[in-house]
Amino acid sequence: MATSTLGAFGEVNRKHWDTQVEQIFKEPWIQNLTRQIYNHLRSNLDWIGIQQPSQTPTKMLDYACGPGIASQAMLPYVTEIRGIDVSDSMVDKFNAGARDAGISEIQMHAVRGDLLAPAQGSLESQDFYGFDLAIMSMALHHIDNPETMIAKLVERLKPGGTVLIIDWVPSKTAFCRSDGSPSHEYSHGFRMDSSQSDLGQHPSSHTVSFDGFSEKHMNDIFAKAKCSEFDYVLATSPSEVPPDPSGQKQMFFAKGTKHRM
Repeated sequence: MATSTLGAFGEVNRKHWDTQVEQIFKEPWIQNLTRQIYNHLRSNLDWIGIQQPSQTPTKMLDYACGPGIASQAMLPYVTEIRGIDVSDSMVDKFNAGARDAGISEIQMHAVRGDLLAPAQGSLESQDFYGFDLAIMSMALHHIDNPETMIAKLVERLKPGGTVLIIDWVPSKTAFCRSDGSPSHEYSHGFRMDSSQSDLGQHPSSHTVSFDGFSEKHMNDIFAKAKCSEFDYVLATSPSEVPPDPSGQKQMFFAKGTKHRM
């Protein structure tokens, strides 16, 4: 796929993540974070809306899929997974992991693409529409227009399908209480340039567009995308993030349902 099929910020992310794919997942805090995401997804299938075992075919989109953490967590509970990522290296790692596990391309396969860029032939086939579930994990803060991004994901769902966003609460927001409920929010998330990123001099800081997303911010975004049944929950404990000045960040899981026709 030619470089011109990516949007401007997608190209920034592609150039960065193409060079980071081997190193980034060797970092202990990244390994712990991916394990936290995996375990939360596996432990909250009913909340996500996935029946186990599924009685009907269930099709999932893993957007900004990376190596496929969300896909690996959901694989036993869905019948078909399609991944999309701006990075060739991430797509290669996703597909290699599926092949190594003996999973067919029909069941699990990723392609390079950017839903924020002009229409791309590889993403316009029916293979990339009609999803029951679309997950975007730890990537929305890298997007310069999250409202359009979520609207594009909703377009790919069948009526009644679910969008699930996993990302950071704004850094100025206090962490969850011991019972897992959110404490008072002091910040609603804000657009930032790389000099404002809490990751400081971390190699990924220039790819970050937002500090995070509060419950209100996400609710507004989902409403604009014509989603209902919105919910926003915090991970049961903060995540260790050494590049952040506090050493920790709070992760959230937000979902919405595409209006039924």
